[in-house]
Amino acid sequence: MISFWLQNFVGFLKASRVPNLIVIALAQILAARFLIVEPISFFDIRFLALVVSTTMVAAGGYIINDYYDQKIDMVNRPDKVVVGVGLKRRMALFSHFSLTIGAILVGLYSSWVVAVIHTFSVFCLWYYSNHLRRLPFLGNLVIASMTGLTLVLISIYTQRNQDLITIYAFFAFLIMLIREVIKDIEDVKGEAAFGCITIPVVWGVRGAKFTIYIIALIGVTLLGSFLMVQENWMLRGFFLMLTPVFVWFLYRLAQADRHDEFTFLKNFTNLLMLLGLASIILI
Repeated sequence: MISFWLQNFVGFLKASRVPNLIVIALAQILAARFLIVEPISFFDIRFLALVVSTTMVAAGGYIINDYYDQKIDMVNRPDKVVVGVGLKRRMALFSHFSLTIGAILVGLYSSWVVAVIHTFSVFCLWYYSNHLRRLPFLGNLVIASMTGLTLVLISIYTQRNQDLITIYAFFAFLIMLIREVIKDIEDVKGEAAFGCITIPVVWGVRGAKFTIYIIALIGVTLLGSFLMVQENWMLRGFFLMLTPVFVWFLYRLAQADRHDEFTFLKNFTNLLMLLGLASIILI
């Protein structure tokens, strides 16, 4: 009995993507400390409730996505499947439900607006896993939007429109959107086998790469235009230094044709995210 609960607890931690949750929490804390005019105290209980509830929403989203994607993951990455192996399917559903209800209640303590947004986010993440995940581009947009929303929540909580938060939220949205399309390329074998009609399944790998180039062009153009009207030279300098790294990334994408190369590029987007997170301290 002890081994059963221990196995499911370890499976729960793996399915929750604890390292990702830590990054989400740090992003919100750093944004609240460095990206707003009047920094929020680390001892603000309502703000901590916002951070905790946001990570709970994300954890529930990861678990329910693994639940619905179990068969696809058995094809794409059988050695990394958690739900149905380390975490029983019923326990996965119970964990998702508990995290969802808990996130909304904790978010309500922070603000009723936060609770409403969490409710909307939970629905979007569930609908993504249940349906949108198998459609071209729309599911990618939902996940990227949810990523940007974790930072926008800070503006909503403080009831102030902060340009720096908007810039970083858009940067996170852009990188996550590119990451999601690369992930679809990486998982194309399993997705095609189970009837998913994602971008690489419909348009092929070349079509998916072209989509990423379009996203990068539009995103960099909008981000550059936004930065030009800002007076923060440190922020401009950071994104300027990031430009050659991003160009190298796109070059590697153009050359990639093997599964392990797309895995590397997907993981490299995590580094770009972390660099963006670290740069907040310099602002």
